[in-house]
Amino acid sequence: MAVADEELKVPEDMFKDVKFYVVGDIDPQVPKLLKAGKAKEVSYNALATHIITEDGDNPEAGESREVFDLPIVKPSWVILSVRCGSVLPVNGFSPESSQIFFGVTACLSQVSSEDRSILWALITFYGGNCQLILNKKCTHLIVPEPKGEKYECALKRESIKIVTPWWAVDSIRDKSKKEAAAYHPRLIVYEEEEEEEEEE
Repeated sequence: MAVADEELKVPEDMFKDVKFYVVGDIDPQVPKLLKAGKAKEVSYNALATHIITEDGDNPEAGESREVFDLPIVKPSWVILSVRCGSVLPVNGFSPESSQIFFGVTACLSQVSSEDRSILWALITFYGGNCQLILNKKCTHLIVPEPKGEKYECALKRESIKIVTPWWAVDSIRDKSKKEAAAYHPRLIVYEEEEEEEEEE
């Protein structure tokens, strides 16, 4: 979630209660946004209130969590907090590999705006990323039906798994990422077909 493409206005004093420590490489705009909201960057993790990192499995992040019981958050926590104009809860912004959708970048296509908002929130909350563009970053294409330009393009790429929205819902319900092949949209049986059979 790069910040360079957009101009974000940080509400004054938004992060005044945040003392942050950065682990690893993150977008350089993120510390600038925090500081613009009056956050303080500290030089030692034990002095921090928040650890900002893309790599939740980094030993330094692990120490911060296990020894100092500090929240470990992805840089997207900062960016989305600024977009919302309010400091968001840290739950759902964990970069740890134990998250259900860790490593998932889903492209959402052909879903209603309401469903898109729900899926986006669920996937992000459980450690994944979402976008509307189908590109080489995508690991999954979420579509309700086996059709469309993005669907046809994804069929040609072995690196992209094509799934229905139920893949995300069932993964969360079962607390583990479901096998994508069982959720391919071409496996959907439509009710119209069933109704026609009943009439005969």
